[in-house]
Amino acid sequence: MRLIEIFYSMQGEGPAMGRPATFVRLAGCNLRCQGCDTDERPCRELSVPDVRESIQGKRVVITGGEPTLQMEELSQLISLLHDLGKEIHIETNGTNPIPEEMLDKIHCAVVSPKRGSDFHLDFWAGKKNVHLKFVLGKAPWCWTFELLEQLVPALAKERVWIMAYGTDQDMQGAREAWDLALRLDVNYSDRLHIRLKRR
Repeated sequence: MRLIEIFYSMQGEGPAMGRPATFVRLAGCNLRCQGCDTDERPCRELSVPDVRESIQGKRVVITGGEPTLQMEELSQLISLLHDLGKEIHIETNGTNPIPEEMLDKIHCAVVSPKRGSDFHLDFWAGKKNVHLKFVLGKAPWCWTFELLEQLVPALAKERVWIMAYGTDQDMQGAREAWDLALRLDVNYSDRLHIRLKRR
């Protein structure tokens, strides 16, 4: 697998916020979102068994980049972790559907679609273990108030999250994301790792 890093920390955003997990950050992405520096970081090759040996605890978050670009290795890793009884989370931009037999082994998939990308909303919205996280902000790939007000009412509200775009500790825009989530009766996600300057 091509990966950037493996580390143990707390989940800073989304439905598992505040819970400890091993993060497996895979390299490569099919989108080029302004403000994302993941693809600029060096990567290394590691076998699936070697990745398994680096995992601590019961919860694993597979993130990126875009994990589904390495679907064969990703499927092997998910199957191995599932057989070991791990609680598997995955973060994806939603442009590549995950096969049903793999998705069934995942505890929680957080799909963060980017505005203007070819994401498969109908596929993801119907899955009970999928949460949709929309990033509100001014960057071209972020969502606007108007678009979310149109899109969100048709979705399962308990599985929708609104989060402000931000990489600074003060998280400018968090108040607006909070207010919009409240108005739409959906979940608000902070970015605790950004606020606390943690990985």
